[in-house]
Amino acid sequence: MPQDDFLIRKFGAISLYQIGRKNLSELSQFVFKMYSHHYFKKYQWLPDDRELEHMIHGDINQFEDSVYFGFRNSKQELLGTIKATKRTNNIVFPIEYEFNISIEQIIEKESLEVNEIWHLGRLAIDSNALRLQNSSFTSRQMLHILLIHSLGVINYNPNSLMIAESDVLIYQIFQDLGINMQIVGELRDCLGSPTYPVILTSDNMKKWLEKNFLEKEERQKFFI
Repeated sequence: MPQDDFLIRKFGAISLYQIGRKNLSELSQFVFKMYSHHYFKKYQWLPDDRELEHMIHGDINQFEDSVYFGFRNSKQELLGTIKATKRTNNIVFPIEYEFNISIEQIIEKESLEVNEIWHLGRLAIDSNALRLQNSSFTSRQMLHILLIHSLGVINYNPNSLMIAESDVLIYQIFQDLGINMQIVGELRDCLGSPTYPVILTSDNMKKWLEKNFLEKEERQKFFI
């Protein structure tokens, strides 16, 4: 696993990295800042510093089982992030303890063949900062590339199931992008935002990735 950031690809003035262990706290703080800004603006949610501590602690503890991606500008400031985490016996995800959902029961109910379970999270994009860059890159393009890489990691091995807690707006954006996430529980507030518990099956990921091509050789660069 990388200690320092690993450069994946340059897109003009901004670059995509796999985030290393040394910069996990920076990533957690960036995501917390973005959540705080957007969810206060939309829902008047006031952040709690304990949430930030929980996020930093979780990212550090899950590092060995996760792949973190981040876009940086020429000053090495984060502009967008996402995280994919493989489920192990030591990891419990919010969909389980916040929504009281049994992933095993979902798998049985949907008659899915599942070899690995992955969680998608830490999705955040600083649209205002992105607009100030010397780049034609849009927030939607950044999201698209973050998803190609993170879903490429999740779906690298056959029969992987993605789970997530999706803000209602993000859920609609994913649908617009052609990502057919399935709602598996009731809407609840999570970090101040109305949120769905969702899954994305291996078949749906594969179909989407085939339409949004990522070289297999590029996927193999990632450390996990």
